[in-house]
Amino acid sequence: MIYFKCFFLLLFGCLLLSPSLFAKPLTISCPHKDIPLIVDLAQTQLEQEKGLMFREHLPSDAGMLFLYPTPQPVAMWMKNTPLSLDMVFSDDAGKILAIHENTTPYSLKRIGPVEGTTQVLEIVGGSTQKHGITESCILTLDR
Repeated sequence: MIYFKCFFLLLFGCLLLSPSLFAKPLTISCPHKDIPLIVDLAQTQLEQEKGLMFREHLPSDAGMLFLYPTPQPVAMWMKNTPLSLDMVFSDDAGKILAIHENTTPYSLKRIGPVEGTTQVLEIVGGSTQKHGITESCILTLDR
């Protein structure tokens, strides 16, 4: 019986700590090409507070998408984040409102706020430049 309890606690702990279980496909549609990504979702306050903190690697085709229930001014920071990121702020239709490129790791400087935001996509720093992502592109999450 004790083994069953330990197994259950270990399994439950892994489920809670594994963000990739909640990964979803996202496409950035640009006039020149579509860019497919796999993103972890940050929907709760706790998930959004943690974000990509402490992650030392992020695949080039991956990211994190922060989702907000209503359009609002959103500001981000890089606390405890060792990676340089590009942050793409968008509205509920996926229209890009602002792009902040090559953020400074560990910085406490506020990025934004960007008015009317319902989504913020964090991807590897330099990705927006590499793929030609601009405000003419659209984000689409495959739910």
